[in-house]
Amino acid sequence: MPKCVQNSLSDQVYTMLKEQILSGQLKGGMKIPEELLAEQFGVSRTPIREAIRRLSEYGLVTIKPRSHAIVSVITQKEANDIARVRVSLEQLAIDSIDEQSYAQNVKEFSRYAADCQYAMGIGDRATVFEQDSLFHLALIRASNNSALINICERLDAKIQQLRIAQDLPEDELSYYLNQHAQMMNLLKNGDKEACKRLLYEHITHDLTSHVLEKEA
Repeated sequence: MPKCVQNSLSDQVYTMLKEQILSGQLKGGMKIPEELLAEQFGVSRTPIREAIRRLSEYGLVTIKPRSHAIVSVITQKEANDIARVRVSLEQLAIDSIDEQSYAQNVKEFSRYAADCQYAMGIGDRATVFEQDSLFHLALIRASNNSALINICERLDAKIQQLRIAQDLPEDELSYYLNQHAQMMNLLKNGDKEACKRLLYEHITHDLTSHVLEKEA
């Protein structure tokens, strides 16, 4: 029974910390407050450290040996690496989406694209990033490639963290969100090569310079 309680607490801490990191409340480089969390939940540090270990495996936290844990920082190289991998994976997904698959998933694509626009309109960036992520994961799932889906779901947290680190100006962010509808139209018309070119711009868009501005 104690083990179940401890696992439950660890899950709660894991969920809360993950949400705080992906919403930008806990920013890259910030120390994870183990003592504060232990006090807040009224527990020892054991379930707290278990949650931190899981977040480390997920790529959102860096554990400093014999010291403390911090929210992982996106470096220039990692930003470029993520972009290159993401482009390759999502272009592969586009190649796999046929007319039938598009028809089966178009309502889902449209809903996430519209939700992005609505959230942008009310200034809710956290929801913008969440819905943008869901739009791209829907594209991946429409490929019906289970291995591709698993890889992209695993990478998604780092991609969300990168979106926050970029902190694009409102006009730029709106411009790239509008590309969702353009990609859908290209897929509908069967123009996969044009869709992949647009996807490349959509994902890379001066990625390095924005991250470097944050690091400077």
